[in-house]
Amino acid sequence: MNEANFDLVVVGGGAAGFNAALSCRARYPEKRVVLVDQEPEVGYYRTLLPMFMAGKLPEEKLFFWRPGEGMGLEVRTNVKVRSLDRQAKRLTLESGETLGYQCLILAPGGRPVVPPVFERSVTPDGVFPVRSLGVAREIKAWLLAHRDIVVLGGGLVGSKTSVFLRLAGFSVTLVEREAHILPTVLSANTARPLQRHLENMGVRVCTGTTIDRFKADAAGAVKAVRLATGEWVPCGTFLVGIGSTPDVGFIRETDLMRDGELVVSTTLQTVDPAIFAIGDAVAIQTPDGARAHPWTWPQAVAQGKLAGTNAFSASPRPLKRTTRVNAQNISGVPLMILGGPGVGSSIEARPGPGEGVWREFFLDDSRIVGGALVGDIAGAGPLHFTMANAEDVSQRVAGLLAPRTRAFRPSTWTRLGQSYRARNFAVKESTPC
Repeated sequence: MNEANFDLVVVGGGAAGFNAALSCRARYPEKRVVLVDQEPEVGYYRTLLPMFMAGKLPEEKLFFWRPGEGMGLEVRTNVKVRSLDRQAKRLTLESGETLGYQCLILAPGGRPVVPPVFERSVTPDGVFPVRSLGVAREIKAWLLAHRDIVVLGGGLVGSKTSVFLRLAGFSVTLVEREAHILPTVLSANTARPLQRHLENMGVRVCTGTTIDRFKADAAGAVKAVRLATGEWVPCGTFLVGIGSTPDVGFIRETDLMRDGELVVSTTLQTVDPAIFAIGDAVAIQTPDGARAHPWTWPQAVAQGKLAGTNAFSASPRPLKRTTRVNAQNISGVPLMILGGPGVGSSIEARPGPGEGVWREFFLDDSRIVGGALVGDIAGAGPLHFTMANAEDVSQRVAGLLAPRTRAFRPSTWTRLGQSYRARNFAVKESTPC
């Protein structure tokens, strides 16, 4: 049996895993580190895949790391982990090779959720999950001859994908099961100006429905999908962007799971102090016993850097924040997400000044637990600090809701090189679904 021993083994080459490996190499240059991933390529920005698929970003710009760039990092790609033996501190790969470790960091990420009606085994060609670079290449090639696109899922992935494809001139219909887009992070009022923005660009947005059937042409490719309302929509390309589920795979067979989740402490350690876990697969248990699921790109980067630093530290440091803050720009509309609403939280919101500007907070016991700034994100940093420190804002809500700057005028976006987006697509009314 082929065996190799390392100081640190990192499983998963996404934002969390890669930053963990690089952070460890920077902090402990004498340590031997290997990163293992099931994809053929690692070190790319997954968040930029919609731009790449739409032809707005060359492939080489996706990568922040390439093989041969040094840093003393060994990388094994296109290989899966079969099993973990905690007692022997050894991973077995599906290739039969075993990797011994002193410290292990698990960053397996998530796998895309695909509705049963669209499982690849029973669906026509032209149906793709929006997740990996390999699939993104397939989508980009397929789009050239199949320009009627339906995107299922109105979250950040689905909304951004719809925007970039529409800007590239494709016909796009966005379908969201809930009553408004971005339902996990925005209230209906806050989502409304963003939805109007997409519709004004020419994206048809259908909310409160889903897809329940499809039609294929003689060649076996998708040609139409049916909304739950009964309407058939022309579709040559169907993209699934309804989120992901933790890809725990071989971890499920270990005793690292708690109540079906891969739970870690704020130092990102599992019940085995030699094993850390980070990214989309983990639940972080805070000192008060609550579990947080901060599955965002910024959190993945922060957790990766901390895990790499903590790996061989005698006094591991805790993660400072478990909030789900995320900044986006949806075709000229700045958006700062502070986090989704908690169970039973109340909403404090204020529109304007100016069309398309909205600020809202989700409050629990007079403390901010989430919220969003749309169209004007000034003051987002202090707001995040206020939320992260659980400050009582009962006497300050009105002031915090007030925008810190005037709404951006069209001339501002012209200077920022954004105005072409508004000129290229005529404003039109929303089409009922």
